[in-house]
Order: sequence, then C-alpha cells, then structure tokens
Amino acid sequence: MVKIWFLLALMSYPNIPAILYKGFGGFLTLEECEEKRIVTRNQIREIETKLGRIAYIETYCLEVEAFESQLKKKEKLEKKNKTNNSGLRT
Repeated sequence: MVKIWFLLALMSYPNIPAILYKGFGGFLTLEECEEKRIVTRNQIREIETKLGRIAYIETYCLEVEAFESQLKKKEKLEKKNKTNNSGLRT
C-alpha cells in the first residue's frame, strides 16, 4: 500500500437539505493536492456565480492508502494522454 491524497469538495446550497460532494482522483503529494484544492474551489465558485447560485464550498485533502497497482494504471493513462495530446500540438 502507498499513501495518496484524495481531494474532496463539499457544497451546501440554501433550501437544499443535502450537502453535495465531488471527489477528485489521488495525488502523490500533499503539495500537489493543496494546489489542486485551491484551483478546484475557485472553479466551483466561478461556475456557481455564473449560474447565479449561492453556495458554501469547502475543500479537503484526505490522506488515504492505495494499492500500488492503482498508481501504475494511473501512470499509464497519464503517459497515454500526454502522448495523445502532444500529437495535437503544432
């Protein structure tokens, strides 16, 4: 097992009885997760503002254990995406 950081965003809206949540994949370092946490919170806030909705947003980086095989699959996907994306650039 290896340690990863999971990003969790919680949103609360007036007159809605539930707290909505959204999870974002694992990060290898707390620093990477914290950077993404701020970006994610700002993106959610921007979307809600554009939609004219009031929302209370909190984001957290949670330390969790994962199997190494999950990280290897993630690395393969990221490599594949970089290869595909680099072919589109001119």
